[in-house]
Amino acid sequence: MAHPLLIGRRILAGGLAAMVVRPSRAATRSRYVFDGTRGQLEFTARHLGILSSTGRFENFAAELLIDPDQPLTTAVTVTVHTAAIALAYPGAVDLLRSPAFFDVEHFPEARFTGAATGRGSLAGFSLAGELTIRGITRPFAMDARLVDRRRDATLGADVAAFAATGEMKRSEYGMTAESAAISDTIRLTVHVSLIV
Repeated sequence: MAHPLLIGRRILAGGLAAMVVRPSRAATRSRYVFDGTRGQLEFTARHLGILSSTGRFENFAAELLIDPDQPLTTAVTVTVHTAAIALAYPGAVDLLRSPAFFDVEHFPEARFTGAATGRGSLAGFSLAGELTIRGITRPFAMDARLVDRRRDATLGADVAAFAATGEMKRSEYGMTAESAAISDTIRLTVHVSLIV
């Protein structure tokens, strides 16, 4: 049964998706789901080596499978609708939807699946999985951490906020346009708050 979620919003220094870990017994895990109406999935690029821009995906679905007794055995799956991009720069959304970048007509979805490596603690742990963009699948690593855990009197429950970040090379996914103006390295970030 899905647990309700609260999604924390935060201005991010960097710009896919969440805490992950080696799966444990499915019978002991709880399923958490969230999407773009309650979550934040962002990407950040550098421009000309001096400026940066942060955009977000407004339509995605994520599932976390968490063993409350072993939180470092979490698994995650995230599916992103690539056309649902929001970025403040004029013309940027059309450029990112074009064949030179996400090519949303031919590749309407991107996907991340992964699991924690079992190393670290809630203060900082490693995630390993695969990221698929434009039909190309490559290994993708993320660093995750527990940002905050507090009692919410209104909800009568504890809320745990997690963050995860990772860096990808867009050229590895066939996105080589505008290489003089836009960095090859793109940072992906997810923030999520769970009722635990």
